[in-house]
Amino acid sequence: MMRRIVLLWMLLFNTLEAQSTLDGLALEQYLAAANAVIVFTSQDGLSSGVYNFTKTGTQMRMYNLPLQYHFDPLTENSNIFLTFDMGYSDSRNDRDVDVNGTFLNINNQLQSYIGGVGLGIRYKLGTHSAILFGGEIIYSRLGVSTRTGDGLSEDDISGFFDKNARDNFSYKLFAEYVYRRTIHKHKIFLKSNYKLYHTLNEFKVPEVVEGVVTDVLSLTSQTSVFSVICGYESNPLYQYEEMSFTLEPYFKGNYVWGDLADVAQISAYGTAGLGFYWNTPENSAYIYRYFIEPSISKGDGLEGLNLSIGFSLDF
Repeated sequence: MMRRIVLLWMLLFNTLEAQSTLDGLALEQYLAAANAVIVFTSQDGLSSGVYNFTKTGTQMRMYNLPLQYHFDPLTENSNIFLTFDMGYSDSRNDRDVDVNGTFLNINNQLQSYIGGVGLGIRYKLGTHSAILFGGEIIYSRLGVSTRTGDGLSEDDISGFFDKNARDNFSYKLFAEYVYRRTIHKHKIFLKSNYKLYHTLNEFKVPEVVEGVVTDVLSLTSQTSVFSVICGYESNPLYQYEEMSFTLEPYFKGNYVWGDLADVAQISAYGTAGLGFYWNTPENSAYIYRYFIEPSISKGDGLEGLNLSIGFSLDF
């Protein structure tokens, strides 16, 4: 049992407050790590790329695809929208650990698959600003593999996972303020949002309802993230018929509390990026621009490098 807990502790990167039983400690650590992974692999988390959590000796490779679909207006100033999330991450931790006076080198790998769907409402406050509220249910499947030459194997933690994988359900609540304005053909934007994440051991509707009410009233949850994003899209630098080339520099600051701060040992990080956009005609079906977007992330305990290549959808 002790070996299993030690291995799980290494897998989850950090020890949280002790509970009365080892199983309870293992479960708490697991839910905390799952919650942290979900934050980074769901909408408005870090972008696809490679990130090093320097205080925990952990590297995360991540790929995510967030989508939004806005329905026709309910009223002159409001409309409902859907959110979708798909993501995959691979986190690795390799270090020596002391087990009863014997130092073992353990290489842990935590793989996660994320899928989510949510509903929200947007309300226009005026010509240039809007506020959004919503929630999302997120399904995740986390698996573990452990490699060591010191006599331990995956069997030491197989009792905690079902065939080295475990299913989870989480929910996310969010509120966002958006300001957009065009000045001399430059499209300036400012966003600020606050998100709450909560991962459950089992998906039970009464527990979800109770948790949502508690989180909303207290404005805190297992993990809370506050973000501010600012930037602008330039006027066309090159134009070919109805298509154009524009740039979008931006900066994003993130402040985190709860499980994410404990597990990853970070409290804040910033992201700076530059988007290169090739815009298609407005009447083009579905795709309204293609992009290449390099960015870097930096914080106390976090270093990241990302290169996104893709396109934006317009339904």
